[in-house]
Amino acid sequence: MSTDQINLLSKGLKFIPTPTMGETRIKRQLLQDFKEFERRMRLKYIFHGQDKEPHPFYVKSHWEPPVQPSVALENYLEGVKTELAEIKLSKPKQNLPQKERQAIRELKTNSEINIKKADKGSTTVLMNKKDKIEEARVQLDDKNNYLPLETSMVRETFNRVQELINELHRHNYIDDMTKKWLCQTPDPPRIPVFYTLTKIHKPTPVGRPIISGCDGPTERISSFVDYILQPIAKSQKSYLKDTKDFINFVEKTKVPQNAIMVSLDVTSLYTNIPQEEGIETVCKAYKTFYQRETPIPTNALRKMLRLILKENSFQFCGSDYLQTHGTAMGTKMAVAFANIFMSAVETEIINKSKTKPLEWKRYIDDIFSLWDSTKEEIDLFISEANRQHTTIKFTADISERDTNFLDTTVFKGERFYEESILDIRTHFKPTETFQYTHFSSCHAPGVAKGFIKGEALRLLRTNSSKALIISSRD
Repeated sequence: MSTDQINLLSKGLKFIPTPTMGETRIKRQLLQDFKEFERRMRLKYIFHGQDKEPHPFYVKSHWEPPVQPSVALENYLEGVKTELAEIKLSKPKQNLPQKERQAIRELKTNSEINIKKADKGSTTVLMNKKDKIEEARVQLDDKNNYLPLETSMVRETFNRVQELINELHRHNYIDDMTKKWLCQTPDPPRIPVFYTLTKIHKPTPVGRPIISGCDGPTERISSFVDYILQPIAKSQKSYLKDTKDFINFVEKTKVPQNAIMVSLDVTSLYTNIPQEEGIETVCKAYKTFYQRETPIPTNALRKMLRLILKENSFQFCGSDYLQTHGTAMGTKMAVAFANIFMSAVETEIINKSKTKPLEWKRYIDDIFSLWDSTKEEIDLFISEANRQHTTIKFTADISERDTNFLDTTVFKGERFYEESILDIRTHFKPTETFQYTHFSSCHAPGVAKGFIKGEALRLLRTNSSKALIISSRD
């Protein structure tokens, strides 16, 4: 690679070059933006004071409101339009040298390389395209998880999805707006595409399988299922929403002096959930949670889950495949589905074990637990946990002093010995390159300010003392 190409990529994949637009095109865009602004202002005037809970599956209207009787509003809009018409445009300063702009064109036309972000963090991964294809082939050649197809089955899946939507609407389980939203999938639907994101934080880099199902046959019903499963997932005892939720848990938890910290990781959770077992586990939790007030019949949910999971077909390099085991990362309901399934698995493991944790919290496939047992008893618990299920396996890090969880390191520091509350500091993975988007990127000013504020808040939240915040900058 040339020096210019390296310099360009070092600015980050989110870097936006200054657009090269002529004056006429800019003014046309300004007028288009004003039209949208004018429409929103008139809609606000018409519906002011009519505050209603928005429909969860609202389909945006394209209705153009007419001129309103409010003289103040219309005079204001006319004034804005006049000012935009008279605005003097200045040529924007280019944020890339000419050689780096040339590097963009060279990289776009280079068919021998693949450029993607890493699985975690902001690192850019550059791979030979043949190696990237091989990274995916290794997984697709696993006949236990993927089945090659002679032809695409997307059309058949699309037809079955439409039949189910019509059936739910016919029996009044969904209203007109929800049906309209669910039927927004284009016809013919887009065939989902398989790709991988390289896990550079692993000892041996491997690809995380992702299926891009945008405008695919099950995209809409997956979002619908996610909406009705989220309350169930959030109700699980071990559920953690994010790092902030975990920190709140740590701040409220008194920990014995002899406590042992254990962080566990579920190995390849998404692709290791048996489809039929997962469906039945989720349907059981659905009936228990909603009882007699289920949003849709349990059997209809089961049909949707089977369409999403068992008809998850896709393309890779022109060939068609069907995923036969697990759920794909990329479908909306995957996280809630995995959370509910893992809750059932972990509950059974803990109930069967003689040795039980003091605390057990989980963020999807990452688990943080506290124990007042011996290391031998904890090792035995982990061994039993790995025998509990045929495909769900755990790796663990056991420590009396500290452990890493999400983007924090939890440890026994000054606060622990004074208040029996664990200390926290920011954790950066060894592969973190801090490749933030370059300050000269053509983002809106608010984005740069928001980034600085966000990073500052993150450091404040993930460090339990001022000294730890200062040390995290080194």
